Amino acid sequence: MTKNPVTIGFILYALTMLAFFIVYYFFANANYFETTMQVNAFGMTFLYVLAGFASTYWLRVGTLITYPQAFKQTFLTLFTGGVLSMFSIFAFLNYVDTDARDLLNHQYIQTELDNLDESYAKLKVEAANQKDRTKVKDLEENYTGAKLAREAALKENRNYFSFKFMSAVFGGFLLFYLLLSIIIAGFLKNKKRYE
Repeated sequence: MTKNPVTIGFILYALTMLAFFIVYYFFANANYFETTMQVNAFGMTFLYVLAGFASTYWLRVGTLITYPQAFKQTFLTLFTGGVLSMFSIFAFLNYVDTDARDLLNHQYIQTELDNLDESYAKLKVEAANQKDRTKVKDLEENYTGAKLAREAALKENRNYFSFKFMSAVFGGFLLFYLLLSIIIAGFLKNKKRYE
């Protein structure tokens, strides 16, 4: 197997896009957003941990590596796979199949509305048992404001897959890659820096 982190990053990109298109073709239904979130939370996390670990492990086989070498190997693998995937998914949802983007946007906002209603119902029961009526009033105001904001987003057909939004999400992914690289490099280094 190759020890080049960019090559392994391309393999990671191919696997990420395979997962994306499997979900797209087989699960684009009433639960498309929920399925996408589950695959991202569990499947992609596992895939990226495995790819980062395998990349650094293959570099380590038969040689001694320092912490900076292990960190670089892991981070470049994850970054390459992640940035290529984000650009490809951005291009696909914004230029190839805008209906899928609109479905995901709608289901995202609807999920937020459902969660808001569920949370409000639970907090309303708790607030009704308290003597302080200002808490009930504050809860009503906060709920009304949040619900109006979500409904406005639904009406204006807000794009949660715009370049601006995807850039912010990728910033979170970079933090994930950084933390994962720190942990994997700490486990797989087998040489002190100045040995």
